[in-house]
Order: sequence, then structure tokens, then C-alpha cells
Amino acid sequence: MIKQLTLITFFNLLFFNNVFAYNSENDCEKELSRNDYAKAKQEAEKLINNDPFSGNFCMAKVLFSENKAQESIALFEKTEKLAQHPADQMLSIMFKGLAYKENNDLKQALSIFSTGYETAKLGNSKFVQFERRFLIQMGDVKEKEKDNEKAYEYFAMALKSSSNDDERAESYDRLAKSAASQGFYDRAREYSLKGSIMYQKSGYLGEFAELTILKGEYEVLDNDYEKGIRTLKDLEELCIEAGGDYYLAKTYLKLYKLSKEDKDVYLAKAKEVATRIGADDLIKDINSI
Repeated sequence: MIKQLTLITFFNLLFFNNVFAYNSENDCEKELSRNDYAKAKQEAEKLINNDPFSGNFCMAKVLFSENKAQESIALFEKTEKLAQHPADQMLSIMFKGLAYKENNDLKQALSIFSTGYETAKLGNSKFVQFERRFLIQMGDVKEKEKDNEKAYEYFAMALKSSSNDDERAESYDRLAKSAASQGFYDRAREYSLKGSIMYQKSGYLGEFAELTILKGEYEVLDNDYEKGIRTLKDLEELCIEAGGDYYLAKTYLKLYKLSKEDKDVYLAKAKEVATRIGADDLIKDINSI
């Protein structure tokens, strides 16, 4: 299920700006989104007869969702050859790399993402969206390999390839976390501020709240305790006003971890809100304290 969500989430992000011949609204995709793998396979088989690329591509996604990584990789390779549109070819390369990455074959994943990045560059500005996403994936692989300096370099390149506020927000988000992982909290603060502003401007309020919580933490870690606590308390007020109870609970939990006073009060508030809304992940974190 986690692997399926990885592909679906990434797929939706790519199709925000549609440059593909592939029809993402086909019946196989619809059944896959409902987690009905048997019906999705049936629809993929029907689609293969009229549209070999689309049918095989969706079938590969189904196989990957069923944890059949090697079979899905073989099909993604097949669709790479079947693609008649350059963007669809890069789509196949991207998902083949994702399959290798999720299967923890990081060396092969990085090689594929690098090939995809170089392919995307051949299309000049037309496929800059792909350039950025290949760079993000290359950075992600390097983070998993604990090569944080190289990851930071890729995320910085991705920022330069960003063409709108949504893309810049994600790139700043990744840069902030990468800088923090290396102890560069001053940079992490700067990037998290820029990213959170862009998330808010673009209407991604969940991402805005997540990055703002991290911003408060980075400020505390950068020896600016008062600023960090104020950032979190401002977010607390915003969550209360907007009715964002999940992020209110997360804010209280972070205040418990970072604050020098009222720690028990914040923990109690976090537990009350998380329990009321049934946020099992937060309840688990709270109970482990």
C-alpha cells in the first residue's frame, strides 16, 4: 500500500502540468486508485490492444503496487521503448527509477534518474519540469546513501530549475531539510521561511504547517530560542483559527519537545487533540514519550 501511494502521489504531481500523450484518466488508472488490482489488470489488458504504451505502463504500476518489483521494472523498460512521445519516454524512465529506489537498489536508481535528467535536458525548456523532478529524486537517493553534501547540491540545482511557486516551495523544503541534516541551521531557517511562504501562497496549507513547525525547530537549534517558540505559538493560533486540529496537535508536540517551560501542559494538549481526532500516528508518538 505504501509503495502504491508513492507512485500515485508522484504521478499526480507530474500531471499537474500535463505534457504527456498518456491518458491518466484511463479505466486501469481508475481501478488502481481504488486499490482493485484485479480489475486494474483487466482494464490494462483491454487497453494494451489499442494503446500498447498506456496499457503496459498502467500494468507496470499495478505490478509494483503488488510488490512485484522486478516484473514492474521489466514492463517500465518495455514502455520506455514503446513510448512515441518524448515525455512518455521520460515518464517510463522516472517510474523505472522509482521502482528501483523503492526496492532499495539505490545505485541503479541513481543511474536511471541521471540518465533521465540528461534526456530531459535535451528538450531544453520544454521538459524542465522533468529536469527538476529527476534532480529531486537524485537528491533523495543521495540522502538515503547519507551523502548529504551531494544531496544538497542536487536540491539546489532543482531550485534553479523550478518554474513556479509550487515547485520552488518543494525545492526550498528539500533544501531546508538537507541543510539541517548537515547542521547548517541558519540556511535551514532561510529556506524553510521561503518554502513555507510559497506553500501558503499556493494553498498547500498542510505543507505550510509542516515546514513552519520545522522552521521553529531550526530557529531553536540556531540558538534563537525565543524566535522558535514564537513561530510555533503563532502557528498554534493559526491552527486554532483555521480548524487545523492535526497540525495543532503536531505543534503542541513540538512545543513540548522544544519549550523550556509548560512542557507537561503542551504534552497534555497534544494528547487531547490527537485523541479527539483519532490521529493514530501522533498518539503513537505521544505514547512513546
